[in-house]
Amino acid sequence: MIIKSNFFKDTHLFFKQVSEKFILPNIGRLNITDVSDKPDFSKVTKFDLLVENELVQFFNKFDFNNIISEEYSSTLLEEKTYLTIDPIDGTRNFINGVNKVVVMVSYIENESSIFSIIYDPVEDLFYHSFNNAIYKNFIEIKKSKYKKHIGYLGDHAKVYFKDYVSNPIEKKRSRSIGYDVLEVLEGKRSFMTIYGSKIWDLFPAMSFLKILNFKTNLPNMNFDYAKLDEKIIFYAEL
Repeated sequence: MIIKSNFFKDTHLFFKQVSEKFILPNIGRLNITDVSDKPDFSKVTKFDLLVENELVQFFNKFDFNNIISEEYSSTLLEEKTYLTIDPIDGTRNFINGVNKVVVMVSYIENESSIFSIIYDPVEDLFYHSFNNAIYKNFIEIKKSKYKKHIGYLGDHAKVYFKDYVSNPIEKKRSRSIGYDVLEVLEGKRSFMTIYGSKIWDLFPAMSFLKILNFKTNLPNMNFDYAKLDEKIIFYAEL
């Protein structure tokens, strides 16, 4: 797959248009009939489905045909090349009127990330990774330098990860993996844990954290499905 020079700018414009139509007008303004439960008891809204459908059609135009998306189960998981889509990461925030929601995409080839995107529709911030660099609205950003660890560990995690992170400054999770990654990129969070993740939120997150050279308890940072069963910590080296 050849990524053309205007691809990311075209994608940003499309994400902005879709967000203005489906996400921004509806944060915290959903009717009870707009929300339902998935088999794993997580929530889904009709706008998750609408946004995802728009994104699938958009990426199909660029010949991304093997798409693994949150709201439509895929039988293509065993393929070596695929695009993942999380249409609204932070669905509970979206339902409850909390402005911490993002759109996430990753493109994987042979267990390597080619590019990933995290888009914050509230602030119209488009972050993407490509060629081992990270860009915020198309300007390359530098890695943050931390003096203290900032993040959240639950009681179990404090024991489980005692050798990785010590004496952290408490910062609650946002209930959106993608939004937590944006806080990492902005220097507001130096570590994050991911439990029970799905491919469409873990792999975009990993794409950015790997470029940042975050340390991890994983044996490797390959983009393989085994990681979906892991309890993972990513942390900056002070």
